[in-house]
Amino acid sequence: MYSINRSIAVFKPKQPLLDWLNALPDAEVLFTLAELRTDCTSLLIPEYETDEKALKFIKKIYLGIFERELDAYCTDPDLWPSKRDYRTFLKWFDIELHSEVFDSVDEEIIKERWE
Repeated sequence: MYSINRSIAVFKPKQPLLDWLNALPDAEVLFTLAELRTDCTSLLIPEYETDEKALKFIKKIYLGIFERELDAYCTDPDLWPSKRDYRTFLKWFDIELHSEVFDSVDEEIIKERWE
């Protein structure tokens, strides 16, 4: 097992995202918050000394995370919430921080750019 020079941030949806998702015009199946909070997006971030430093990094990139999450549920940006500032992001997601990351696979990590 290998220690790597990254930390992890996990983004867990909160009630406002659930309310938006279930109110979409083509919402055929209603989700529960418990369903949305399983298998959440995890993001490798730089190692951090304090949670404040990790959150400062996330604040710089939150919009891309927010829009990726919205796109995962609805690919029509016209149906996304118009207010997508950092304060709204924090109302829509809990951020769970983990300072230690280990790699248990003895193979090279392959990166693919996602935009």
